[in-house]
Amino acid sequence: MNSSSFSSHQNVQRRSYGATTPKGSSSYFSEGTQTKRNGLLFGETPPLKGQKRIRESWELPYFVTFFSAGVILCVGLNGKPDTSLVGWAKEEARKRLEKEEEDER
Repeated sequence: MNSSSFSSHQNVQRRSYGATTPKGSSSYFSEGTQTKRNGLLFGETPPLKGQKRIRESWELPYFVTFFSAGVILCVGLNGKPDTSLVGWAKEEARKRLEKEEEDER
């Protein structure tokens, strides 16, 4: 091998994932800007005594959609036909027993 093939492999730059970033920016894996935990759920301060929490504009449609999807899934999955092998075998056995009872009469 010649020396030029070795020198081309020595100058390969390696990509660093999150180790170094340009000054003033942060990477996906950086720790963030919060210095300590504040003990609040999602960083949201609780309302004052006697006041109700003001809902965000997206919350009601989200909850209605989530509840509706749950109801549709429950009704739909309970109403689906039985296509299992065991279900077919039970139905077939019932039909054969009924046929035998008719033949005996």
